Amino acid sequence: MLVEQAFTWLPGPDHGPSELAEATGLDTTVVYRILQSGIPSKTFVRVPPGRYRLGPGAARVGMQAMATTPGTETTSPVLERLSRVVDGFAMLWVLSPYGGPRRALHDSAPGRYGFDALGLTAAELVGVGSSLRVGASGRVIAAHLPASMAASILEQPLPAGAGPGVMRHATTFVASLAQVREEGYAVAHEEIAGWDAVAAPVMWGDAVFGAVSVLKPSSLMPRDLALPIAATTAAGERLTLLVSGGADPYPLAG
Repeated sequence: MLVEQAFTWLPGPDHGPSELAEATGLDTTVVYRILQSGIPSKTFVRVPPGRYRLGPGAARVGMQAMATTPGTETTSPVLERLSRVVDGFAMLWVLSPYGGPRRALHDSAPGRYGFDALGLTAAELVGVGSSLRVGASGRVIAAHLPASMAASILEQPLPAGAGPGVMRHATTFVASLAQVREEGYAVAHEEIAGWDAVAAPVMWGDAVFGAVSVLKPSSLMPRDLALPIAATTAAGERLTLLVSGGADPYPLAG
């Protein structure tokens, strides 16, 4: 497991035994034997010359673990309350690492709005929705990824349909991630044209599960964001407890 974890610490997808040994503090010979023992199960796959990457066996373990997290029957009441409190469009996004880190919509409570209100074509909605370069929820997820995965986000082009408020410069985007980690939330202004958003992380231990966000037309989002921030971070904390299998201390009535 220590060798598997080292792949998340080091930049790039593939590494040699000596790199992994340095990262783990293990002897190079020991690391080599571990890598060889994981090839039959495809936990590791060999990439010539003499390098290795995580394989489908490691992904299978991860998928089995993620399958035990709550479904929409558990998350929907939290989103519906957030939507009512803020009078906005509440969404729960989850991390999708396939083909590079992206997000996927897990659940939503649109309130009085709908996806059509966002003013995006179907293609734009897919692109903007999946990209971690766009929106408060994208930055919240990116801020809690391993450094190597976070860096790869900047290699992805901005999708068509991104609004005028999107962070186009890499230095600005990277600086914002530290701020997200410090403050525990992110705010977006017209990263989807005409809409503002607040988002907070949903964690599974020290791994990011996704982000909860609430969107509202820019003209209706209050200047004082105290209520949207408090409501969204509370929803993120509640979902974090539910994802982690803990008890929910927050009443949902009212």
